[in-house]
Amino acid sequence: MSDPDISSAPPPLAGMRRKVLVNFGLFSLFFFFYLGAAVIQTPSCKSLATQQVLGMPFGLLVSLMIFPVSWLLIVIWFKKAR
Repeated sequence: MSDPDISSAPPPLAGMRRKVLVNFGLFSLFFFFYLGAAVIQTPSCKSLATQQVLGMPFGLLVSLMIFPVSWLLIVIWFKKAR
């Protein structure tokens, strides 16, 4: 077997930093989406939550979108983990 070309390999900390940024970025996206959905459901945002979007109240739509958004972020995470 031949030796791999070590000079062209990225430094290990650069790869780790990229993975940390991707993971915390995906977590932050989900956290703020979830937090936003919860805030929309509060009585102080009732006028926003009751706006009709695609034939249903916006608050309900955002609540139902929590799972598809999380699944999308999981797919992105698995693709980035390779």
